[in-house]
Amino acid sequence: MRIRFLIVVIAVLALLTPPPAAAQSTIELVVGDIDAFWAQQFANAGLSYASPGVRSIDGPMSTSCGPIDPYVSPGAYCAADLTVYFSTAWGPNDPSAEILWWTVLSHEWGHHIQWQADTGVTTVLEAEQQADCFAGAYMGHAADAGLVSPAAVTQAMQLTQAAGDVWFFLPHDAPAHGTKSERALAFMTGMNGDVTDCGFGG
Repeated sequence: MRIRFLIVVIAVLALLTPPPAAAQSTIELVVGDIDAFWAQQFANAGLSYASPGVRSIDGPMSTSCGPIDPYVSPGAYCAADLTVYFSTAWGPNDPSAEILWWTVLSHEWGHHIQWQADTGVTTVLEAEQQADCFAGAYMGHAADAGLVSPAAVTQAMQLTQAAGDVWFFLPHDAPAHGTKSERALAFMTGMNGDVTDCGFGG
């Protein structure tokens, strides 16, 4: 009986776990479309564009910008090696993981855009909220193209909002991303407008 129960548990877990190929194809879709979106924005603005490197991580590692722990943050951008890093360690069995990739990758790509063009930011806070705005503009595009549902865009905004700074949890020297309301507003500015509303090419 115990062996039969174990087999059932393994079978259920297998059904709940997304196949690696399916997860990879989703990530490839996200990466490919974000890259094409920004290539078109740069072309529209008469600017040259270079794609960032993209690397998935499932454990702590060192980068050209220092250590990164995928269990602490779902994503990061390193300007020293022009690479977007994203975590596959966050909820691999969680259905919300897919929209997390759309949200994180579009935000971190925004930091790459800031290194590619003069977007007018001068502080860490401005850079983070502009990246939120860029993510909102991209997610609005993805919804218009039928790649994600309007409900998924709302979920992406909620994830962005949930990651807002709570000042009493921050270490003294932690970079500021903005409060929950500031991050939600920045995302919605892009979502309801376009990249020019975020400070790109305007």
